Amino acid sequence: MNVQHYYVDSELNDDSAYKQAMKFACELANKDAKIKRVVLLAITKKNVDWLERAFDSKTVKDLFQGSRFKGCNPLYKIETVKTYKEQYRNPEDLVITMALDDKDVLPLNDMLSVIAIIAIPWQQSGLKQYLETWNPIEIRSNKNFKTEVAEPNCIVKKALEQLTKSINLSNGINHHSDNERAKTTIRALHKYETNLNADLVKGYLTRELGWENDVADDLTKLIRTLNAGKYFKGGETSGLQNHYKTWKQKCEKINNKNNIG
Repeated sequence: MNVQHYYVDSELNDDSAYKQAMKFACELANKDAKIKRVVLLAITKKNVDWLERAFDSKTVKDLFQGSRFKGCNPLYKIETVKTYKEQYRNPEDLVITMALDDKDVLPLNDMLSVIAIIAIPWQQSGLKQYLETWNPIEIRSNKNFKTEVAEPNCIVKKALEQLTKSINLSNGINHHSDNERAKTTIRALHKYETNLNADLVKGYLTRELGWENDVADDLTKLIRTLNAGKYFKGGETSGLQNHYKTWKQKCEKINNKNNIG
């Protein structure tokens, strides 16, 4: 299922962002009958100051149990990162993230219960990966975060596509043979690509190739390790140029085809 991605162009104590996000969620849910709940996701039960200021303490207390608003079809409920992760539901939730960063927002895309996300940042720098990966729609302006999403170059794409086809993603990259393929791919790319960007790779894996967030993290940790001048064990260390040439030739064929005529 493709998750719908939204955000609020907001920072720090922007109380109006929470009411606007909740109103937007109401409108979205009233149009989409699949959305049964609006989950207000907080880091802990104590981190709900914005809602208390936007409404009142009684309303917030009711929201912890589940509450409805006039004219809105879905149930609104406050959950914490810990309690929400421990639950399983059919796809029915629109999640409003309250001042959460990438580490808590990005995994939501892999959860079966989530239909849509509205991310309200504390600081936008904390949501950098989410914004650049999913290019969400800003609910106030109805415009995407960027006009174009940054992607790796063709050679890196071809390498990632080949890797994706050759491993069993349901097991991540934990199986020995899959782990070796992954490490060989990263070794070859790092050796012959002058600027192998881990963030761009992770975005492409999750957005275009269907990798789950934690599996993409495992792969990009290998890139970050090499980029930091460190090493890891495993993967081929010779013949890497042959792998790179294969990916490069595929890109050259695409370019030649596009240049015909």
